[in-house]
Parts: sequence; structure tokens; C-alpha cells
Amino acid sequence: MFSYRIFLKQAWSITKKYRHLWFFGIFASLTAIGGEYQLISQGFTAKPGGHFLDNGIFTLYNFFNPTFYSSLGQLSATNPAAFWSLISVVVLAILLVLVMVYLAITSQVALVEQSARLILSKKKSEKLSINEGISFGRRHIWPVLGLNIANSFIISLCLFITSLPLAFLLITDSSALSLTYSVLFIIFVPVALAIALIMKYAIAAQVLENFSFIASIEKAWKIFHKNWLVSLEMALMLFLINFIVGLFTLIVVSLFFVPLLLLSLQLYAPFLMALSLILIIASMIIVASILNTFQISAWTSLYLHLQQKRGISKLERLFKNNQ
Repeated sequence: MFSYRIFLKQAWSITKKYRHLWFFGIFASLTAIGGEYQLISQGFTAKPGGHFLDNGIFTLYNFFNPTFYSSLGQLSATNPAAFWSLISVVVLAILLVLVMVYLAITSQVALVEQSARLILSKKKSEKLSINEGISFGRRHIWPVLGLNIANSFIISLCLFITSLPLAFLLITDSSALSLTYSVLFIIFVPVALAIALIMKYAIAAQVLENFSFIASIEKAWKIFHKNWLVSLEMALMLFLINFIVGLFTLIVVSLFFVPLLLLSLQLYAPFLMALSLILIIASMIIVASILNTFQISAWTSLYLHLQQKRGISKLERLFKNNQ
């Protein structure tokens, strides 16, 4: 019998029992594969242009702008020490980004593979390790990285296209622009949400069945096409769980740790201030890693079921029961 409760219970059991997966959950949360929750919560209400316009186009503009390089050349001539300090910071930042991307993708792969192994295992307990997960993740890093990049690019492009009328509305107030924004919103929000969900299945297909980039997307599309309502309901359930747990965490932090931070500021106590900040950051990181581990395990469990048989959504069951 198809039941979301089975997948969620299975995912929670894995998350609770195999705490080493939390390590992967920390870094896997850096990937953009959780974009569907951002779409549900924000609804493309970001400022005109969004992140794609502000970060992507602005960065490319600087990269191809001759003035940018002439300024660097002038800095190297007038102040070589500052120039090389800037270059060192940029190189270190690039290295840090590369390391974080490596950890994020390998952790994502490890979570999918190890949670699938636990779901399919008939043993009561499996011996899994962080090193084993990273080693497996390293073998799938390039195709999964490609899927993540494709996912982020398409969602950002949808956000950019949808935000264009808002940018022009800042210049001139027009009912035609408002209507255009509404139409683009109705078109591209479902498209972006569908892409985010398809990519979840594509990553699972690549990791668990070693499909190629294109074959993974084709398999993911077939599963989503047959089970799009199930996928949406699952995304909504996980979003609600994520929201409730996040809200509860925020309340706990506000009641216990924030007052400690305010007290340390009043008393001018550096040690107490550092302790309160560490407690706040640690609690946020731990909750985020647990939630991410739980969510990826739940999606993996759903994928393993849907690749064998079609799921029946809650709406379909309610409709049949009312007939």
C-alpha cells in the first residue's frame, strides 16, 4: 500500500539511528537541490532581477569589462603589496569554494547511496562510514555536479525571466507589465518547481543506477510524468516539516541563547558572548544537517518505490473514496 507515512518514518529511522549521516547533511545542504522549498516559500517574490541578475550578470559584466582590468593594472603599479594581497584573497576564496563544492556534492551522493542501502537492506544494522561515503561520492562527483548546476541555472533563469517585468515596473507603472508578470509567474513557477523535483530523481538515478547525465534526466522525467502529483505532495509535506522544525528551533534559540547573548553584551563579557554565539550557530547547523539528512533519505525512499510502481497521491485517494 502506498503511504507517505512509510517513507517519512523510514527516513526518520535512518536519520535517528545513523548519526554519521549528519556530517553529510551539513555539506549537502549547500547544494541548490533544495530549490523547491525556496520556490514554495518565496514564490518568486524576490527583488527585481533576483540573485541571477545581481550575482551572475554583474559578475560577468566585471569579468568582461576592460575598466576592471585596467584598475587592477593601476593597483599593481601603484601599490604592489595591496595588489598581491587582493590576488591572495581571491585565490584563497576560489580554493575555499572548490573545497566546499567538493564536500557538498560528495556528501549529497553519499547520503543518497547510503540511505538507499539502508532502505533496501534486510539486516537490522549496517556498518557504514564517512570515509566510505566520501569515496563513493568522489566517483559520481562530475555527473551529479552537472545535474546540480543545470538545476540551479534553470531555476535562476526562470526567476530572472519572471522578475523582468518587476524591474521595468520600477521605471514605469503599467498595467500591461503587471499582467505580464502575472502570466510569467503562472508559467515559470510550476516549470521551476518541476525541474527541481525532476533533478532529485535524476540524481538518485545517476547515483543508484549509474546512468549517464542524459539517461538520468530521461528516467527522472518518466517517473515525474507518471507521479507529478505525488512528487508535489511529498515536496509540500517536507516543506511543512522543514518550516515547523525551523520555527521551533528559532523559538528555542530566541528563548535560551539570544538572552544569553544580550546579557553578555550588557556585561561586556567576551567569553560569554563567544559561548552564546557558538551555541546559536551550532544549534542551527545541527538542525539543518538533521533536516537535510531526513529530506534526502525521504526522497530516496520515494524514488526506490516509484521506479518500480506508480504512486497514488492523497488527492486521488480522497477523490476515489468520495465517489
